[in-house]
Amino acid sequence: MPFTASVISAKEWGAKPPKQWSEITRPQYIVVHHTATPNSPNDVSKGTLAGAKNFAKSIQTAHMDGFGWVDSGHNFLNTTGGFLLEGRQGSLDAIKQGRCLRSAHAGNPKGNESPGIENEGTFTTYQMNAQQWNSLVDLCVSICSSCKIDPDNIKGHRDFSPTQCPGDWLYSQLSRLRSDVRQRLGASTEDYLREGSTGQKVKELQQILKAKGFNPGPIDGVFGSGTLQAVISFQKYQRLNADGVVDSITWKALNSFPTPKEEPPSTVNLLDSYKFYRGLPHQDQAIAWLQEQVSKPTLEQFSQKWRNLPSQPFLPLQAGAVGSEVKQLQQRLQQQGFNPGAIDGVFGAGTKAAVIAFQKSKGILADGIVGEKTWATVNLS
Repeated sequence: MPFTASVISAKEWGAKPPKQWSEITRPQYIVVHHTATPNSPNDVSKGTLAGAKNFAKSIQTAHMDGFGWVDSGHNFLNTTGGFLLEGRQGSLDAIKQGRCLRSAHAGNPKGNESPGIENEGTFTTYQMNAQQWNSLVDLCVSICSSCKIDPDNIKGHRDFSPTQCPGDWLYSQLSRLRSDVRQRLGASTEDYLREGSTGQKVKELQQILKAKGFNPGPIDGVFGSGTLQAVISFQKYQRLNADGVVDSITWKALNSFPTPKEEPPSTVNLLDSYKFYRGLPHQDQAIAWLQEQVSKPTLEQFSQKWRNLPSQPFLPLQAGAVGSEVKQLQQRLQQQGFNPGAIDGVFGAGTKAAVIAFQKSKGILADGIVGEKTWATVNLS
């Protein structure tokens, strides 16, 4: 369902340029506010379009000059005349793309990642007129549709910060608002799962992801960062919109994706095989062949997990170590005039003595152990 609410952009109402542009966020909620300004007939906007634009300007000035914020603190404004106006600049375009801008309306980092709607008036006991209410419903329907937000996640400001906002009456009407929005969404309403979701449905999702070869981490019914990355990896693999939100399209793709057949435990030790091929003329061909046998999702997870670890996982080298790295060390020591004895890939007494002598000559702690610093120095000398 496309974004259908009629919203006046910040450019159209004459907003000042922001002090800086806000970062893009992935919204989970809609946060409802009231402006705590006079109600009709003393409402600031007087229910007119010109009044709505002037009200938006005055709020922006108060937020930027009075509070020191980079722009309007809210994302949208709903006036007594039912006029909807963009607040923080860039919010409208971001929402239409299923995202939001980090703002300052909720007084809470999590709430500020989601769109905040300021409703003109003070709704402690005063009841919103039908025109303004319908505009609020229209905007919430469009946001829920574009950002795949469950109407149950329409919240009040007081759900995020200790405040009376959005007023007792409007807060009491949030259940009605959720119901109206859900009814308007109709057939497009789906049980979206996204970061922050919890429950049995999330647990089922995690079990399916794991069975399909996309590791979500613990099967705990909590849609956390591990589950998010697994969903995104699956969506990328299936060439879907990789937004990390599980909608009907992603569910359908998951259920139709073949489950890998269980293979009997391998009798081949991969690490031993790699060490055997390392340094041999056909090493590259062997590793390239092995890579073709591993699924793309597994390779992506492997890359994400290990890409930031040290590039010399065989370190430290010390007495008793064996292998091609020790042989390389012995060759470098010998080339620099430090005799390690036989170039045999065995870290014995002669190699240790040569390492100690080398470390002393370079002002490195002379412990006979080749760590990151000694390895780098011996290869750069």
